[in-house]
Amino acid sequence: MVGSVFQQRGHRVRMEWGGEGVTALAGRCAVLVVVDVLSFATSVDLALGRGGRVLPLPWRDERAAEAARAAGAVLAGEQRWTLRPSSLVDLPRGTLLALPSPNGATLCARAAGGGCRVLVGCLRNARAVAAAAVRLAGGGPIGVIAAGERWGVVAGPLRPGIEDLLGAGAVISALVEFGHAGLSPEAEVAAIAYRGVADGDLVAVLAGCCSGRELIAQGDGDDVVLAAEHGVSAVAPVLVDGVLEPA
Repeated sequence: MVGSVFQQRGHRVRMEWGGEGVTALAGRCAVLVVVDVLSFATSVDLALGRGGRVLPLPWRDERAAEAARAAGAVLAGEQRWTLRPSSLVDLPRGTLLALPSPNGATLCARAAGGGCRVLVGCLRNARAVAAAAVRLAGGGPIGVIAAGERWGVVAGPLRPGIEDLLGAGAVISALVEFGHAGLSPEAEVAAIAYRGVADGDLVAVLAGCCSGRELIAQGDGDDVVLAAEHGVSAVAPVLVDGVLEPA
């Protein structure tokens, strides 16, 4: 059980981490923005920017294949399209992509279960997502969830990743620009962190952090570059009946 002290009551913009953060905020926020920069949220942005839609799935097993078949979706990994953002730059318009993700997709499902509207944000689309969040919230509180990583592929304790701290901070900073002020201390610190590097080399920051270095070591450096691009997308992915589509 998450105590009420962790719901950041009294603040119009709130920020927390991971699944536990979703549990704390979902019932008290009109909108939750899930931020998973490396790589779910960036992949969603690229897929929707290409005119596709995304069916987020929390599993990578046979349940994912069954869900994709039932929805008439292409399952990521069965063709050349995967969770890697760089694999989606040529996604055909109209594709419904079933995208398994142990972090971002799982948080989307958990947030939707809390009864709030769910958006997916990253550095690329932070301003667009913030604008949609303000519109959908109707003056109510907005929560921003930094996904983080796990000390393990899908299990283990949360490892806060600075890529998601910065992505959350970018969304929060844009919320303030659009007039949705009243930040919790948690949200304020994320915004300060983002503003501290926003005018610098975001590619170098993401490439140098642990999550970026992990991807580069796997040969996925192009994904880090795509994820570090800020303000290049006008897409605001919103979850509608289990599918992410433009708001």
